Amino acid sequence: MKRIISILFTAILAIPSCTDHFEDLNSDPNNLVDVPAINLFTSVIINTCGREGTGAYYCERGWAQHWSYCCYKSDDRYLPRTFDLNVELVYSQELLDLELIIRKTRADISREKEMEKNTSLLAAAKIMRVFNFHRLTDLVGDIPYLEALQGLDDDGVTTPKYDTQESIYMDLLDELEEANELLDLSVVSNFGKGDLLFGGDPARWKKFGNSLRLRILNRCAGTPWFFAYDMVGTIPLTTTPGAAAYPGADAEIDAILDNPARYPIISGNEDNVLLVYPGDEYKQPIYQAFYSRTPFNMAETLINWLVDRNDPRIHIFACPTWDYVNGITTDAYVGEQNGSPYLSSYDPEVSAIGYRICKDESAPLYIMTHDEIEFIKAEHYLRTGSEMAAREAYEAGITASMERWGCSDGSIVFPLGFYRGEIYTYTITQHVDFASYLAEPMVNWVVAGSEGEKYQRILEQKWAASFTQGFQVWTEVRRTGFPARIFEYEYSATYFPDLGMPVRMNIMEVSQINSANLEEAKKRQNIEQTNYGLFSTDGIKSQMWWHTRKNPVPTETDPPEIW
Repeated sequence: MKRIISILFTAILAIPSCTDHFEDLNSDPNNLVDVPAINLFTSVIINTCGREGTGAYYCERGWAQHWSYCCYKSDDRYLPRTFDLNVELVYSQELLDLELIIRKTRADISREKEMEKNTSLLAAAKIMRVFNFHRLTDLVGDIPYLEALQGLDDDGVTTPKYDTQESIYMDLLDELEEANELLDLSVVSNFGKGDLLFGGDPARWKKFGNSLRLRILNRCAGTPWFFAYDMVGTIPLTTTPGAAAYPGADAEIDAILDNPARYPIISGNEDNVLLVYPGDEYKQPIYQAFYSRTPFNMAETLINWLVDRNDPRIHIFACPTWDYVNGITTDAYVGEQNGSPYLSSYDPEVSAIGYRICKDESAPLYIMTHDEIEFIKAEHYLRTGSEMAAREAYEAGITASMERWGCSDGSIVFPLGFYRGEIYTYTITQHVDFASYLAEPMVNWVVAGSEGEKYQRILEQKWAASFTQGFQVWTEVRRTGFPARIFEYEYSATYFPDLGMPVRMNIMEVSQINSANLEEAKKRQNIEQTNYGLFSTDGIKSQMWWHTRKNPVPTETDPPEIW
């Protein structure tokens, strides 16, 4: 399998991009101009998955307080290095290729060209298009959508308008419904070799598309619970609920869950959406970031959360500190506070990112997982009054996560760690068995009192389980306000005091050609000209469309015990 993927990675690098006059392309034996749709699709998968592990999404891992920056401290303090180019590259690479694939495949289907006729490839391209547009709109808000990429035609649109996030969401849902209908399980796909995710299996693409639809629906379904933040040194703050941005979201979720024959979804870890890199010349992106340096350590928020729950995933997510390995200290796992002014790439007192996470060149890169779907179901069932179903899904989500990370069997393990390039082995006496973990006071469903506390447990377990998926984690933290500790204090070194967490990434500024439409979109979203448009100071008006509750702004700075 690694050999096949490696060959495909090599082949795709040799394919030039094609843009103008697509319909007039012809075959030249000496010049490759009519690129097969499946070759473009391979490129889409590589680039789409690769962005989950590249710099464009690193800062969100810090903002979600999974990782803590060792060196690029400005990112941790809410002043990200410019990522405009990364946004525009999605248009000029993944989305452009997908537009070409969809045009070519539709043309072949209409001509009934049997060698190229493939509704499954068309459906898969639609799903990947939805995935990329959804990630973009959740990153910055309103974006060019309906008129985007229409400059391919001679009379095409070169200054596309910015569509509202609400209208984009509604169309993305329609696209996924159409993709589900296009995927014909009775027809053997003819694009398997170019499909690095599922080998051309239409059943797997159905599960991915419908699961992605659940993610999108849940994001705009609201957060109808009161809960309190124990703000540092102050009276606990009770939040207001968030109304459903899309009132029909829960009904659509029910329609999917109630009809698994029509809408199959990810239902086991064998269905997880992931890309396994072959290694050698084509290494996993997170591995590449850590290849010759240590840009991140473990964040204190996640380490403390795992320790407080006796959570066995800590042995996978983190390395014990070098001081602990050498018998200098008794605390095996210690995180670094995000935003700390202390530069600590090789700090013997702080836990590094787990060896399996950042030092395995062929580690899987997760895009969507079974545990995420179970936690979405748990939140939905609790929101709609089905508490027993919510508990079942909550515990199933924890089970799926433990199994995915290899922590559910109670066995003795011998992990690897690293410090200053030195690799060492250490023994974990025994993983906590699964039944014991569910009985932990801060995990157990029955111990949780109010619906708000149950909601908190669902969302914090989802937050922890999604380790390495930085963008999705930050987005869920924005939507839900959990974990509460992220909002309890503010680092004294932040560049933007008294503003809380960023509600979006800085909106695209690089293109001056379309500046009029950009300015109209910023005005419509109440995006401030100051503070790079990252924050909301007017209630929820300048937040994402689906972000209908207001996260608290800290009144204290720097938890004193860490300084």
